Amino acid sequence: MRTTSRRHLPLVLLVAAACGGGSSGSERAPGDESFVARAPPGGSVAAGLPLGAGSSGSPATDAAATRTVEEADLYALAADGTTLFVLNGFRGLTAVDLADLDHPALLARVPLTGQPVDLYLRGGIAYVTVRDSVTWAWAGGESAVRAGGGSWLLAVDVAVPSRPVVLSRLALQGSVEESRIVGDVLYAVSRRWGWWEAVSGPGGAPDDSIYLASFDLSDPRAPRQVDRLDFQASGWSSHANVTASTVTLAQSGWESGGEVTRFSTFDISDPRGHLAAGATFRAPGRVLDRWCMDRDDAAGILRAVLARGSSGGATVRAWSMPGAATATPLGEVTVGAGEGLTAARFDGHRAYVVTARSFDPLFVVDTSDPVHPSVTGAVEMPGQLDFIEPRGDRLVALGHTNEGGQRWQLAASLFDVAASPPKLLSRALIGSGPGWVNAGPDDLRKVLQVIDAQGLVLVPFSGWDDTTWRFAGGVQLLDLAGDALVKRGFVAHPGVVTRAFPLPGRPGQLAAFSDQRLQVLDATSRDTPVERGTGLDLSRWVAELAFVNGAAAELTGGWFGDDTQLVIASSGDLDAPVPLARFTLAAPHARLFTVGSTAWLLAQAWSYGAQPLGTAGSGATSWLQAVDLSDAARPRAAARLDLEPPAGTSGLGCGSAEDAVLVGSALVLRQEAGGKGRICAGVAGGAPGLLRREANPPRSSAMDPSTDELLVYDLQDPDAPRLASRLTLPAPANGWSSGLTLSAGQLWLTHFEQLPGTTTGEGRYFLDRIDVGRPEAPRLVPKVNVPGTFLAAEPGGRRVYTQETLWEPSPTDGNGTGKTTTWFRALDLTSRGTARLVGSVAVDGWLSQVVVDQGFAYAVRYGAWPSTPRSSLVAVDLRALRAATAQDVQAGYAWPLGVAGDKLFISSGFPEAVLVYGLADRGHPTFERDLGTGSSTSSVVEHDGVAYLAGGPYGVAAVPLGP
Repeated sequence: MRTTSRRHLPLVLLVAAACGGGSSGSERAPGDESFVARAPPGGSVAAGLPLGAGSSGSPATDAAATRTVEEADLYALAADGTTLFVLNGFRGLTAVDLADLDHPALLARVPLTGQPVDLYLRGGIAYVTVRDSVTWAWAGGESAVRAGGGSWLLAVDVAVPSRPVVLSRLALQGSVEESRIVGDVLYAVSRRWGWWEAVSGPGGAPDDSIYLASFDLSDPRAPRQVDRLDFQASGWSSHANVTASTVTLAQSGWESGGEVTRFSTFDISDPRGHLAAGATFRAPGRVLDRWCMDRDDAAGILRAVLARGSSGGATVRAWSMPGAATATPLGEVTVGAGEGLTAARFDGHRAYVVTARSFDPLFVVDTSDPVHPSVTGAVEMPGQLDFIEPRGDRLVALGHTNEGGQRWQLAASLFDVAASPPKLLSRALIGSGPGWVNAGPDDLRKVLQVIDAQGLVLVPFSGWDDTTWRFAGGVQLLDLAGDALVKRGFVAHPGVVTRAFPLPGRPGQLAAFSDQRLQVLDATSRDTPVERGTGLDLSRWVAELAFVNGAAAELTGGWFGDDTQLVIASSGDLDAPVPLARFTLAAPHARLFTVGSTAWLLAQAWSYGAQPLGTAGSGATSWLQAVDLSDAARPRAAARLDLEPPAGTSGLGCGSAEDAVLVGSALVLRQEAGGKGRICAGVAGGAPGLLRREANPPRSSAMDPSTDELLVYDLQDPDAPRLASRLTLPAPANGWSSGLTLSAGQLWLTHFEQLPGTTTGEGRYFLDRIDVGRPEAPRLVPKVNVPGTFLAAEPGGRRVYTQETLWEPSPTDGNGTGKTTTWFRALDLTSRGTARLVGSVAVDGWLSQVVVDQGFAYAVRYGAWPSTPRSSLVAVDLRALRAATAQDVQAGYAWPLGVAGDKLFISSGFPEAVLVYGLADRGHPTFERDLGTGSSTSSVVEHDGVAYLAGGPYGVAAVPLGP
């Protein structure tokens, strides 16, 4: 098994090839053995990588009046009540059997690429819309890999849930924002972004545009577009109000006089789906969401609430609209002067408007006379409301407040709006700190579940816990009875919970899900609801992967501070929703290493308190946990070993995920010791990892000198791991070291020493080698001056390759970077303790992370975004010292992940993808396909002729190697 891991951020670039020679420090000649370098602008370079880088409408017909408006969601229950369909952001359309609530079972998945938007279930047919679905293809005439994006409407036969069949796929231009089904017609609003059109296809739209389209669903095998109306988009947001006869679209944006909303109306009364453009009119202010609009078809009245800037209150307006063709202003009333609009809702003749400053007034507006709307009452309360759900003379609302002593805490409120003035009857605080729900403003009604028949309110939410320094969330239950809203029990949920709902015909039973997991909850006792069974993995965030004893060991976790798990799955079913076993590690971040049948987890957990991280009292801990996988289905916790703190400190040091390297059964960890010049900064990568040390420490003569040290841990015995030795690596003032790498069986490290008295940051790069053949007595080989940072070594370690990036001063200010050139150098290590330059090859511009395999270096360069949105994949023949090839990759930025067998894997950050290239000719990679996953992949594992990519939330992708 071979693992290639690249965790550095992608950087920038341009391309040209040359041999020897050059300017601005490039004057290095074969035979040189002494190398002075200009320091990179702004600080050091970790591992040699710079960190920068109309027609008239008609009144509604009788036929239209009988049509109903059908809303979509991210889930749907089949008529039998036991089959649940979930539109998962990482696994597509997922069918789950809920017949046995203690053991929910995955029935089938329909993979989808893109962002899920809507799911409708009509009989045995599921209709799905997704947007931002990106496909990649080779444009041979341009020698480029081009990305194309758009949306899809799919019809899936799910009559037999275990065997879904995709009946049709209909491509939709642009990015579908929302949809409704009215009768047998689906109406979709889609936006075409000019900048994306310019990137993803020839020509492209010069301006942003938006369209309303209708689709006939009467034949799911051949849904067809009936009609489409295009018009220019305005502003940054759009929201739709849909009735059986009219679509009203509100687009808000800035103009010279402030915020303005443009309303566009469309007649959809034709049951066959034909569209007619109606009135277009404007009003000052901004429509926050769909709940700020209401159209009464019978009365021919449109009402809207518009925000007047951030502190001008809100205006309630009404227009006469007997059909879609005309709109005549009727009346208006302004409320909440000096405050900002946070929520609005219409219910019958009433409008509810919420504005907030430090206290939040709820206004009741009577619009029964649309010419003279009037405020009939108001109530003030702490905090603000974000969403209102009317219930006759009662309102249930969700918002935020600080009254419990926690900033931005979620709160559910109950109001009596029949009283004069209206009253806040009850309020329940939710969570223990800042909180939010996982939905946009137009979808809040789908999140806040008010189940009147059961007197129950469900709030699925996520939050932040200041005491544990973790994200936390789940489902909060509340009783709704009379004048009281009573907080009951809570069930934690892994991941970002999206929905919670009761299961029909099963009293007291609930379901909740996130993209990560499905839970079945027994809420028979509302004070003590519990999760039934073990739930079901809808998707699993796989950060790292290894194969042990014929099974797959997956290190799982995520962005949101859940405990890390070591999940053991069958090697034939790596994405099984119910794996063979789980081992939970009480740490949000970890790394995975294997020695024989033992998995070693390098874990880190912390909480931020009054003390700085890395000092006594900060609550930070770091340790090694051994897990015996001799019986993969029954993992056994073996020894735990707390890591040693840096010399001269009493707390945890600043190590990095990149600087932990396994050499045989010895784990070598580099960390900072002594000194105060550097700090810990952020989490390494988007997946679980250790804290990353700052790559560009500030250059200051007052910076305290620091020394790095290597800790060597002997992991041969899983029941008795030990710290075998610690080796100090002296580092001079204003210097740095990074890039601990295993190459050609040896450990290598680069450090930089600034020359004394220099004012331009000049200094020397040095190559360090560490021999850990005897873990208890590691040996530091004398440093060797080299040009640039270490890339790789040939077998035997005599010839090495380095990467040196040279900057010319900016012609404008002399301080920034002008022209940038990256040099690849080949050097032979001599018996005199020097490195003799053999030759060089240049690539103009910045390069991303470099991967070296079989004498070839692969990197990505990219141009100025968005005017030059194409990157270039560069292949450099290090042995022949020539740039072999450069080919366009239409991506905003990208970087190589690694090589496995005859495949090169490239991660694209925008659009997100993993691209696979064939290496039949190693100097000329050939694009083969994209994997349809995001850019969370950080490693490539080669096992039994297959390359496995741990793709974060997308799970594990498997790519066969060889012919």
